[in-house]
Amino acid sequence: MAKTYVVLDLETTGLDYKSEQITEIGAIKIDEGFNEIDRFHTMVALEEGRELPEFITKLTGITAKDLEGAPTETEALEKLNEFIGNSIVVAQNAPFDLSFISRGGIEPERFYCTRAMARFVEPELSASLKDVANRNGITIEGHHRALNDVEATIEVFKRYLPHVREEYNEFENIVQDSADRPLKFKPKNAIVRTVHMVALDNADLIRLVRAFPEDHDMFTKLGSIIGRTMKGRD
Repeated sequence: MAKTYVVLDLETTGLDYKSEQITEIGAIKIDEGFNEIDRFHTMVALEEGRELPEFITKLTGITAKDLEGAPTETEALEKLNEFIGNSIVVAQNAPFDLSFISRGGIEPERFYCTRAMARFVEPELSASLKDVANRNGITIEGHHRALNDVEATIEVFKRYLPHVREEYNEFENIVQDSADRPLKFKPKNAIVRTVHMVALDNADLIRLVRAFPEDHDMFTKLGSIIGRTMKGRD
């Protein structure tokens, strides 16, 4: 049977899945050629007595009025579960999104985290969706709205998947834990990749960069790091 992927993104009232809630769900189902099969979108009604934080409205543009009359979180997650079916789930920050959908009993057997993919391929660069999109020429129309972010995540997935396919388990279910970004939720079936940060001074970096030919990607990347650190001392 051919693989299908459901690339999803959530907007929420905050970061903690135990105390916050979902406000918007966007998901697009694609085939192995990254062609769209179907899409799912819903706003989610606020729980009784809950207010939408002002900073969330500023970040996403979503207002409390936008959520009036929308399905409850339980109803929305039931519909999302039906939409996912047997597909492999893909999310930019899988531990975050999977933490919230686990509230509806959704625990994908197979998933990809595009943030972990980007950090693996380019460990010295930012793995935020905005930064990854910018350096790959991917346009995000209306960042921090679910379907817009999903469309960008599909492009990130398309670009980075070939770089990680030869890794353990084809990089499926890989999530990253590091001192600078501790893993706050371990999804069911997750394989945790712990990243240990090592501090290098410029002399170390220069010796390292000289180990690569000038036409190698790492020569350019390490050279840019040295340039940034030297500039920071001016």
